[in-house]
Amino acid sequence: MTRTKKWVAMILCNPRFLVVAFSPSTSRRLSKIYNPVCKSRKCGISRIQMVFEVSGMDDMPLPPVHDVEQSKTTSTKQIIDNILDECLRYSARRPIMIQFDPASRAIMRHWRGTVLAETYKPAAWMALWAVVVFVLFQRYPTCVHFFKGFHKIWGELLAVTTFTLTFFVNEAYSCWRKCLDICYTLQGRLNDLSMALAGCAKRVEPSSFSDPNSDETTSKFTPQSRKILTIIARYIRLFNILSYASFTRSHRPLLTPQGMRQMIRRGLLTDKEHSILINSRVTATARHNVVLMWAFRMAIDARKAGHFEGGFGYEQNILLRVEEIRSCGNWMECILRGRMPFGYAHIVQVLVSLVTWLYPIMAFSSSTSLQIGVIGVIFLTMTYQGLIDLSKRFLDPFHNENFWDGFDPIRVDTLIAETNAGSRRWMFGLEDMPIPLQAIQDSGRDLDLFILPDEGISAEEASQMEAAKETAKAAMMELSKQGIGEDRLEDEQQIFQEEFEETQAILSAPPGADFVPGLDDVEGEEECTMYPELNEDMKACEDKDDEGLMSPPNEVFDLYMESLTEEYEDVLRQDTKEEHY
Repeated sequence: MTRTKKWVAMILCNPRFLVVAFSPSTSRRLSKIYNPVCKSRKCGISRIQMVFEVSGMDDMPLPPVHDVEQSKTTSTKQIIDNILDECLRYSARRPIMIQFDPASRAIMRHWRGTVLAETYKPAAWMALWAVVVFVLFQRYPTCVHFFKGFHKIWGELLAVTTFTLTFFVNEAYSCWRKCLDICYTLQGRLNDLSMALAGCAKRVEPSSFSDPNSDETTSKFTPQSRKILTIIARYIRLFNILSYASFTRSHRPLLTPQGMRQMIRRGLLTDKEHSILINSRVTATARHNVVLMWAFRMAIDARKAGHFEGGFGYEQNILLRVEEIRSCGNWMECILRGRMPFGYAHIVQVLVSLVTWLYPIMAFSSSTSLQIGVIGVIFLTMTYQGLIDLSKRFLDPFHNENFWDGFDPIRVDTLIAETNAGSRRWMFGLEDMPIPLQAIQDSGRDLDLFILPDEGISAEEASQMEAAKETAKAAMMELSKQGIGEDRLEDEQQIFQEEFEETQAILSAPPGADFVPGLDDVEGEEECTMYPELNEDMKACEDKDDEGLMSPPNEVFDLYMESLTEEYEDVLRQDTKEEHY
């Protein structure tokens, strides 16, 4: 009995022993480890509850805690670290989806990620089926009389299938579009919250405003208000990461005990926050709501403590933003759970299958040649089956399922990186206020320097001002003859070169980009561009895929499960050997 209690305690303290129970392939392998009689796959599924049973573990020794910790390989830790590496970025490696050249030639030359790449295998099988039907009709010519007039029935079936499939694709695309809209709506509401708090944070005014052009005459955040903004920004990033971890399988390992502990080591959580999260009476997939309430309450308490400014409208505005953030998260859950009724998807699949499978019978019963029949069935399969496969991809925007290769899902890493950048953007944008409160209060006499002409400055006036600057530079050139201005000229050349490179980067940035590639990238990390005109056949990103840096989202989940299973099996084998000896 005591040993049984120890095993229960070990399982509860190490939830990784419970996760593997949800994998059928894992249960088969575990059943073979525990049951020497079971040598085939037939008895694998029946042992899926073995992980939860304690009666069969009474005779097994309980390994010490330090042995269990040492038995963990670095595989699962490395997978979680790879996920966190992307979650901690402030500039995305990839755009939200594949960017393409709209020219027809550029579109047609690509293969991967198209419906053709998804349907060429079914098309080959259907071509083989067409050959079989043709051979049967050639061997048994009397069968043709049984299908006389079948082309009329098939034509009506094709019309119904085309009509139904068209609406099905439209509804599936609407689901995909809603998910993308919710992602950006959630990102926008988080930015609204950060912007509102940055604008209301208390500031330190300069002691004097004698020189308005000096950097010392700008107002800044108080040390306390800046710390609060920094903490709330971290809560926003943490909320966003945990939200997508609950929506997608690619980031689901972050919600596991190993993932939560690794988030402490990587600076996303404190020990106290981790303890509160795992001990709270909310489900593991709803922990992001706890973090949202932390940010909400901290904003309210900061105003009460005098670090934020604002009246009743402040609390009402913050409450409205938090409610909108909460509604976006719940709306995403509703769409993913109720994306499409099964009956609708079933009837569309049945119609498409009937059209493609019955086409050879219709064609060869109407005296169509073998070549035309094979070409026709390949064309129908690639179009109709391709459209329904495309619809299924629309219904799985984050690649949470295995029926497609996941080449072009909605990039969760990109959304997280954009939100990370937005969590600090507004605080950094108001780091220095050029016109402090003192300048506004002192009868406005110091505001004249900031009043510029509404129509701007004419080109002639700008030329005169530039000529005056050139005159001043000429005077500096005279000093350079004596070696006084040489360093200054080198500095000017360096500044001009930096401005030229910055200008090139800004002009080359894709429209609507959240950051400028080559300018806002993290030092030491290379961006993976997804533009066909820059990367031939997207080779750069494919190379990163081969390195394991950018695996399809669902493959990350499967790889984590396999690594976790292997670690668990190693522990069980080690325990079995210890018992044997």
